Parts: sequence; structure tokens; C-alpha cells
Amino acid sequence: MTPLYATLVGIAMGFFIQRVRASSPGMIVRNLRLENLSVIKFMALTMAVGMILVYGLSLVVPSLLHWDIKPTYVLGVLLGGLVFGVGFGVGGYCPGTSVVGIGEGRKDAMVAVAGGLVGALVFTVVYSVVIAPIVQVMDFGKITLADVTHQSPIVVALVVGALFLVVIKLLPTEVKQTT
Repeated sequence: MTPLYATLVGIAMGFFIQRVRASSPGMIVRNLRLENLSVIKFMALTMAVGMILVYGLSLVVPSLLHWDIKPTYVLGVLLGGLVFGVGFGVGGYCPGTSVVGIGEGRKDAMVAVAGGLVGALVFTVVYSVVIAPIVQVMDFGKITLADVTHQSPIVVALVVGALFLVVIKLLPTEVKQTT
């Protein structure tokens, strides 16, 4: 991916993140409480379109993309997801939305980015002693959904993308809370 292409994709993502108000901690909290699903629907749409485009591009221009499948460390992913989720819930930002928040001048977004950098530093320092043994538990290697289902990657991308699009269409944006 050329730097220009990456910059254009980043600008587009930042625009849409700001457009659905995903850079607002209040909106993030409403999504985490399942009161407003706009950010969840936006992320699902981003994944669906991205999956289909990336696998479609790989068919047209195979040398354009560099596939670097990360190993599937189940316990490591679960623990990392827990840490990420707690930080997301407490801070009201994920890495992408915090950068957009900084662009909007939000001081709490600056704190969230600083916390993420501190977390990355701690992760790096303790990796060999704490993290490395954890990631070896339930290590399934570099597998993909296409490997598991024995289907073509583009077929899997089209099916999963279509399922995401159906779910997006069926889910309401605002959810009425009952008391």
C-alpha cells in the first residue's frame, strides 16, 4: 500500500468516524450500553466493505497486497480483548476514535492516547516474561476462516460481508430501553 493510498484511506476513515460521532465518548458509551448502535453498524459496514474490497483487489492485482496473517493465540486474544475492552469502556475511545478526538481538540482523547502509549510500553517491557508464555497457550497458528471452512477466501469474504450487511440492515440504530 503506497503512503498516498494509506493517507487517503486514513482521511476517509477519520471523516466517517467523525460523521457517525464515534469520536464522542458519550456516543461510545451509548453503543456499549446497546442504546444506540450507529458506531457498531459503522464498524460492521467498514469490515464488510473492507473484506470484499481487499479480497476482490487480491484477485485483480495479486501483487498489490501483502498478506501477513497473524497467529491465532486464543488466550492471548481473550486477555488482550479484556484489557482493550476495559480501556475502551473507561476511556470512551479506541485507538482510531481517539486520534479523531484529538483532531477535534478533545483533551480526554489526548489522555486516552497517552494511556495507550503507556500501555504499549508496559506490554513491550513485560512481553518476554508475561505475554510470551500466555500466547503459547491455545496457539492455533496462522489460520483463517477460509482455511477452517475449506472455501476460497473471496467466497468467505463475500458471504461474511453479505451477512454483516444483512445484520446492519436489520438492526435499528436507536434502541428503546424498557424500565
